[in-house]
Amino acid sequence: MCGRYTLTKSIKDIESHFKPVRISLKHFPSFNIAPSQLSAIITHSSNKLNLVGMKWGLIPSWSKDGNIANKLINARSETLNEKLSFRESFKKRRCLIPADGFIEWKEKKPHFIRMRNRALFAFAGLWSTWDSGDEPLNTFTIITTEANKTFSQLHSRMPVILHPANYETWLTADTKSLPSLFSGCLEEKLEYHEISTAINSPKNNKASLLNPTGQSSFTF
Repeated sequence: MCGRYTLTKSIKDIESHFKPVRISLKHFPSFNIAPSQLSAIITHSSNKLNLVGMKWGLIPSWSKDGNIANKLINARSETLNEKLSFRESFKKRRCLIPADGFIEWKEKKPHFIRMRNRALFAFAGLWSTWDSGDEPLNTFTIITTEANKTFSQLHSRMPVILHPANYETWLTADTKSLPSLFSGCLEEKLEYHEISTAINSPKNNKASLLNPTGQSSFTF
């Protein structure tokens, strides 16, 4: 699964990586993005990429209860076409989720995973608009897949990290061609190290949270 991630790069870095992209939000680097928080998401419309703000935790358009978002921070890639909560978004509302790292816990010890070259990347995601009668709310979820043998040392699941060459395919292609994007996930370019349990609190948000602690580190 994926329960926390980071996006510490500047807006210029994001714009350069995903260009051309239309910016529609003020971006503030975050070292501890948690469910229910607003984050930067890239959608596709009218043949253009749009960087917008959405809340993490998907609320399907048909839902009568916004609290369902707490259960839908992740979506299993294997059942996107089957689950009512994700089926419509999988067909029509796929997105890119910019990130430069994410957190997984093993035996209650948090570990920070990132690219070895510290590069920006994108999770595969889905989004939806929920109208509760007040102002419409846009929300998103991160797609996960079965962890490979190496990453399974931390967790049995991992977020789908898309290769940049597949961004357009993910956003625009027919769903039948998408399952092939869920394997591989650039694992060979990742590394991880143990970090402080201070990351457990969403209130904490500073660069030092990601500093190595203990002896646990690994390069894929």
